[in-house]
Amino acid sequence: MKKIARVVLASALMLSGCSLAPTYQRPENVTAADWTLIQGGTATQKPASEQGLATDIPWKTFFQSEALQSVVQMALDNNRDLKTAVLSVQKTQAIYNIERSKLLPELNAAGTGSYQKDFRGNSAEKYQAGLAMPFYEIDFFGRIGSLSQVALNTYLATEQAQMSVTIALIAQSANAYLQLTSDLQTLELSRESLETRQQTYGLVDKSYQNGVATRQDLAQARIALESARVNTVLFTRRVQLDKNALVAILGVRGLSGIPISTALDESAVLGDIPVGLSSEVLLKRPDILQAEYALKGAGANIGAARAAFYPRIALTGSLGYSSTDLGNLFSSSGAGAWGLGPSLSIPIFNGGRNKAMLKAAKIDQQIAVVHYEKTLQQAFKEVADALAARETLGQELEAQQMLVQASQEAYDLSLKRYTEGIDSFLSVLDAQRSLFASRTARIDLQRQELSNRVSLYKVLGGGLADAAQTPGTEQQ
Repeated sequence: MKKIARVVLASALMLSGCSLAPTYQRPENVTAADWTLIQGGTATQKPASEQGLATDIPWKTFFQSEALQSVVQMALDNNRDLKTAVLSVQKTQAIYNIERSKLLPELNAAGTGSYQKDFRGNSAEKYQAGLAMPFYEIDFFGRIGSLSQVALNTYLATEQAQMSVTIALIAQSANAYLQLTSDLQTLELSRESLETRQQTYGLVDKSYQNGVATRQDLAQARIALESARVNTVLFTRRVQLDKNALVAILGVRGLSGIPISTALDESAVLGDIPVGLSSEVLLKRPDILQAEYALKGAGANIGAARAAFYPRIALTGSLGYSSTDLGNLFSSSGAGAWGLGPSLSIPIFNGGRNKAMLKAAKIDQQIAVVHYEKTLQQAFKEVADALAARETLGQELEAQQMLVQASQEAYDLSLKRYTEGIDSFLSVLDAQRSLFASRTARIDLQRQELSNRVSLYKVLGGGLADAAQTPGTEQQ
C-alpha cells in the first residue's frame, strides 16, 4: 500500500518540470564598445583584465582618510534606506521560498473521530489518523516552475537593488562630508577675510582722521567690511545645513565621533581608478544586473501564461489507519487505509483571459528589454560624464591655483601702492575681491575634483568589496 503511494508520487514528480518559457538571450549592447573617444582619444590604457576593476577596490582602500572611512561606515550601519533595502531582500527571498515549495507535495498529519447514535439506541464510532495530501498540482507544463522562476528573479533583482543602494549610499555620504569640509574651509576663509577687512577699515579710518584718505575711501572700506560679514554669515548657515544633511544620510542623532576637518587636503581619496577600455565592465553594475534579472523574470512569466492554456492535473491523497475503537487505532486490529484521487481542469472558455494574459506577459518582456537597454545607456552616460570631468578638472584646478597666486601678488602690490599714496583705495578693493573669489573658487574646484573621483568609483560599480556585510545581510 505504502509502496504504491510512493510510486505514484515519484511518477508524478518525474513527469513534471516541462517549461514553456522562451529561452533567455541577453539583448545586444546598445552603447559604444570602449571609452577611447571619451578619454581624449588615447588607447594606451591597459585592458581591465590587466589593471583590475573598480569593483575590486575595497571602499576602505579607496577612501584613504580615517574621517571618510568613519562617515561611510556609520552610513552603512545606520542609514534607513539601506535597512529598508535589506528587509526588501529578505521579503522577496521568503516569497521565492513560498513559490518554490509549491513544486513539492504538501503533507499534513490528520486525525478525525466521529460518534453516531440513532433513535433506537444503536451507536457507531469511527476513528482515522494518518497523512493527507490536500492538493498537489503535477507541473506537466511548467506553470508552477515558471512562477517559481519569476519569484527567484524578483528576489535576485531585489538583491541587486540593495547593492545599488549600498553603492549610492557610500558615494552620497562621502560627497556630503566633502561638501561640509568645503564649506567649513570657505567659512574659515571668510572669517580671515573679515578680519583682514576690519584691519583695512581701521587703517583707512585712521588715514581719514589724519586727512590723508577721503570719505569715499572710508565708505568703500566699509562696503568691503560688510560684504565680508555677509559672506561669513552665509557660509555659517551653509555649514549648518551641510551638517543637517549629513546627519540625515548617516541616520544618527549627531556628528559626535566623526573627526570633522576644515581642509580638503586632509580628505584623501584614491586618484588612480582603473577604468579599462571595454564598456563591458558596466555589465557588472548592480542596477544593470537588476534590470537583467527583471528581464529573465518577464520571460518566465511568459512560460506561466502559456501553461495556462493547457490542462491542470492535481492529486489528493491520504495514507493512514482507521478503527471503530480509538484504543486500537494503531494496533493490529486497526485497518490500514489509503486513497489517491486525481482531478483534471481544462480551460474551455474564459472570455479570452488567457490570451490577454499571454499578450500582457509578452509586452512586459518587451518593456523589460527597453528598460535594460535604457539602464545600460544611462550607466554608459554616467561613466562618460565622470571621465570627461576627470580629463579637465585637474587642469582647471591647476590653473585656478595659478590664478590665486596671481591675485595674491596683485593684492599685496595694490595695498603697498595705496599705503605709499600711489594708487587709490579702489584698486585695493578690486584686488581684495578678486583674491577672495579666486580662493573660494579653488576650494570648490578641489571639492569637485574629489567628488568626481567618488562619482567615477560609484558609476563603475565600486564600493561593495568591504560593504558586503551590511546590517541584516547575515540573516538572508
